[in-house]
Amino acid sequence: MRKKWMLLSALSLVLAMSAVLLAGCGDALTSSEPASVTDDDMLREFVDQDEIFDDLGPYEAGMASDGAGSREIIDPLNFWRTVDQREREVEVLFDSETGIANVTVYRDIWGDLHVLSEDMVEYVKPFHHEGVRYATFLKDEDWKPPQGQNDNGQNQGTIQGPKDRLRHGPWELVELSGFAAESDTLTVSIASMRIQGGGVDVTVDDPLELFAVPDELLAFSEGDEVTVTVSGAPPDGILFLHTRGGKTFLESQGGGTFVGTWTVERRGRHCVWVEVMAHDTIYDSEYPEDTLIWGMPYVVSSDETEDPE
Repeated sequence: MRKKWMLLSALSLVLAMSAVLLAGCGDALTSSEPASVTDDDMLREFVDQDEIFDDLGPYEAGMASDGAGSREIIDPLNFWRTVDQREREVEVLFDSETGIANVTVYRDIWGDLHVLSEDMVEYVKPFHHEGVRYATFLKDEDWKPPQGQNDNGQNQGTIQGPKDRLRHGPWELVELSGFAAESDTLTVSIASMRIQGGGVDVTVDDPLELFAVPDELLAFSEGDEVTVTVSGAPPDGILFLHTRGGKTFLESQGGGTFVGTWTVERRGRHCVWVEVMAHDTIYDSEYPEDTLIWGMPYVVSSDETEDPE
């Protein structure tokens, strides 16, 4: 699958040069001195620190009870994942003439899917997922770090204010993609994912397509109820919605359409994921783990401010 991601990466670079990262969430951050940190280090630091690049949400421990479904070899009671190994490869490409940095983030996850049957027999299925996401950064050569001052007008160090939270030093995030991951065995698919809530109504048919930041970045307010509608999934598939609040089943509406909702609760930058699992993954003891995951980044602001930390 890595070859496929490499082809996607090459195409993305030709069409829209990709790169990676957002500033950290929450309180103001102290920046490193520009002279002591390379551009490559600066961008990799963002990938590692910002929650909008979180790609492990679907793999967090937690059981799910079986929803509707016909009995085959296994009559599942609960199922969950354990992660044994995770690797992330960050590819950074710079174009000094345009001031653009292109980052491709590759993710490998190894672990086991555990299925506990009604008669308390546990089946363990190893899995390996490969994922990818893209972003584009633009360097502002004239950027100067803002300086905090005390009551005497003395500098207290370099800080990042609200306007700097979509940048890291001179690098401003201008484009970002979602995240896509798939298992070694893959038969399932998604045609589209529609996200509705607050003032958002967006349909995604390719999570790896770059969108403009901040104009096209999904933005919600605390308390918004968001509905996700997945189309083109296997009618007998098992679908989950993964958010910061945990994972829930998406309910089948028939014809390969599934719907789920969640309530946005915390300010900051996050990701939401849809996971599509083949029916036999948890119903057939001999069938391999068969999963597709799409993730999309979003920001949340409070009612009191328009600034999503």
